[in-house]
Amino acid sequence: MNILFLLTLALISFFPILIWAYSFAYIDQNPLNKKRFLVGIFGGILSVFPILYMWKIIDFFESKYLNIFYFVSQIWDFFSSLEFGFSLSLFVFLIVIFSFLFGFLLLKRKDILGMYLKNFLFFLIFVFILSFLIFGLNFVLSYFDFKIENSTTFWEIIFDTFRLIIFYYLVVAFVEEVSKHFNFLQSSIFSINSEKDWVQNAIFVALWFAFIENILYLYSFYEQFWLNFELVKIYLFRSFFSVIVHVLCSSVVAFYFSKAYISYKNKSLVFPYFKIFSLWLFASIFLHLFFDISMTFWINLVLFLYFIWGYLYVSSIFYKE
Repeated sequence: MNILFLLTLALISFFPILIWAYSFAYIDQNPLNKKRFLVGIFGGILSVFPILYMWKIIDFFESKYLNIFYFVSQIWDFFSSLEFGFSLSLFVFLIVIFSFLFGFLLLKRKDILGMYLKNFLFFLIFVFILSFLIFGLNFVLSYFDFKIENSTTFWEIIFDTFRLIIFYYLVVAFVEEVSKHFNFLQSSIFSINSEKDWVQNAIFVALWFAFIENILYLYSFYEQFWLNFELVKIYLFRSFFSVIVHVLCSSVVAFYFSKAYISYKNKSLVFPYFKIFSLWLFASIFLHLFFDISMTFWINLVLFLYFIWGYLYVSSIFYKE
């Protein structure tokens, strides 16, 4: 019964993904490219694994420093923020290795290693800056922190205050965007000629990331509460609102990464590359974070604004060229 229901969930979750894919292909004034769509399947599904199996990865390596959520929940001073940065850097390293190995084995591309190393070093610097920002954010939020009812738990770590909820979703947003980026990178870096093409590939990766995530959310709810109308509401909510957020955030990262890469790939201008990419990566993480917080507090107006503005923004990218 569970296997049959899981297959049914996969089928009904596939339809909105396909509709979104055709929608963005139509905006691009191109038929849905089967090769790019299949590449999206590959990249999107791989992108889910780091966040989906995080607790198993921690257990497998038996290293407390891979438990990002523990260290982010313990931030109170400058030293603890550096410990968090070290933990997050280690996990980013695992994401890069995981993505590279699968890309190398399946795509047989040795020449992608240089780009992986370059972007990994970039993310290390970004994590260091992020640790400083979280330290400052912790100082500010500690003055008006409060308990919330819609708490969440990760591996016996309870995030039940406003401050901790922000830190929790900040880590989730960062890990998801990093994972999507590196799996987009391996599937797209050698087959793209324009910024618009990069964005469309990133959209397909984001769609398949959302596809797997939606199935998991729906199945988890089904195991706890069985079939009811609330399950239908979650299905509709995730098919529209959650999908467009993944598409929006991935598109922002891909568009500005492509601008930086195309502008500076033949020049030794590291700082402009870093400035463009880091600014819009941070914007993407903030958009993801703000959506998750709004969802936690059920600020419905924000959800509809994301849906409308997100679709219009991503659509506008295809007309810039």
